[in-house]
Amino acid sequence: MNIAIISDIHENFHNLILALQEMDNHNIQQIICLGDLMNSGVAKLLGAQEIPVYMIWGNNDGEKVEITLASKKENSSLTVSTNVYDFLELGGRKIFISHYEDLARPMAKSGDFDAVFYGHTHIQQTEKIKDCWVVNPGEIAAGKTKKATFAIYNTATNIVEIISLKNSISLKSPLMEAYFKTHGAKMGLRSKRAFGLMNHQKSVIPESSSVYQTLAEAAKSAKAVAFSGLPGVGKSLYINQFQIIAEAEGKKVTVIQWDIARKSFETKEIAARFPMGPGIVHNGVKLSVGKWLIDTVKEWLNTHPNQADLLLIEAPLVGHRFIELATIQADASLEAFFKSKAFQMLVPIPSKKVRAKIEADRRAQIAEDAKTWTGAKPSVMLMLWKMICGIANEFGRTIPMDGQPPYDPEIYAFVFGKILQHRHFTPLHIEEIYPVSIENEADLHNTGSLAADDQTANKYAAMIAAQYPDLADIDAVVDGWYLT
Repeated sequence: MNIAIISDIHENFHNLILALQEMDNHNIQQIICLGDLMNSGVAKLLGAQEIPVYMIWGNNDGEKVEITLASKKENSSLTVSTNVYDFLELGGRKIFISHYEDLARPMAKSGDFDAVFYGHTHIQQTEKIKDCWVVNPGEIAAGKTKKATFAIYNTATNIVEIISLKNSISLKSPLMEAYFKTHGAKMGLRSKRAFGLMNHQKSVIPESSSVYQTLAEAAKSAKAVAFSGLPGVGKSLYINQFQIIAEAEGKKVTVIQWDIARKSFETKEIAARFPMGPGIVHNGVKLSVGKWLIDTVKEWLNTHPNQADLLLIEAPLVGHRFIELATIQADASLEAFFKSKAFQMLVPIPSKKVRAKIEADRRAQIAEDAKTWTGAKPSVMLMLWKMICGIANEFGRTIPMDGQPPYDPEIYAFVFGKILQHRHFTPLHIEEIYPVSIENEADLHNTGSLAADDQTANKYAAMIAAQYPDLADIDAVVDGWYLT
């Protein structure tokens, strides 16, 4: 079976047609598209092919509703996944596809796949990790590399071939770019602002707001940005919006998310050492993931010296979830970085009105007896707020703790200001409810995230076990997580 893999079309219809014509010469039986259409018309073109097309989302696809509708038309050849990654079995081969390299590489290292394909960088690359192909087919757009390429994977021979298109064009010629900046919106291609690299469909924070200005300034000036805070304060939304703004500034964003990083530590070896119950993360796992994080940040800083590289971290901190970012590090050079403005920790702090809306939405989204869910249940949100009030009292406040203390943004800012006393702490005071039409928090930040492979995870867990042979010592460290 011959499979064609294309990525990063960026509404270059000319090069896409060239690629489809070239596929006629290679007996292609399946097309896989790794996202970034930039125009729903591309979806209509793909849907009109005689060859079946399977697509995952990128970070710049344009109008997702229109793309989805195009895939559902009668006789459409296009099938659209619901995520930025997927698992396929074609021609007897197990294949993992992702828009993001950060998600692709851990899957290749797992040994579970014959081939892994990813896009996003626009740079064609072919290698093998163990016996697994790891391939970026390059870009159809020819905007970044000035070359239009795609890949062909023969499942019978297990061979990958890169096809370079002749007579391709770049949509970033000076003439076209200047013209579309002025007339693009009238033509229905992209809005004037979207041509400046921002996906307008995803941007919900007004540029005139102080929140937007804070995010934009951090995207321009920082080398690493960590978002922290309790569940139920809109943290996922601002992580999502920050990534959009950073990419619009030309930044290449690497992401580390607590939930994804932590899940990579769910190996059989770790489970035997630090057993976890339903919905409970063992304290030994928290310390193991934190130790991995610090080493990963150090390595990333050494390997990403370019100004355009930016590290984005989701760090809840609460309950010792990546609290290492807030504590003083023994490594003097790393601590100097963490103390500098190059590393910024942003905490969304909603007003009482905004918090009430978030709580109401969460109650509508998640039943207390739900077996599977994304984000904290309403009861957990209240429990964690009461915990924050207890910590505030340890820091000198006198909040009554009988019953449920009411949410107070001033108390919230006070506590996190104490926890982040050694860091460049920026509170995001949220006074406005943004029009976000979403039912699942995970949809806000389906980003690729760095994660440890099994061997690495086991190594860090063993290090923690050796450092703390008595589990009671681990519990003591985690219980005092906020004493930085």
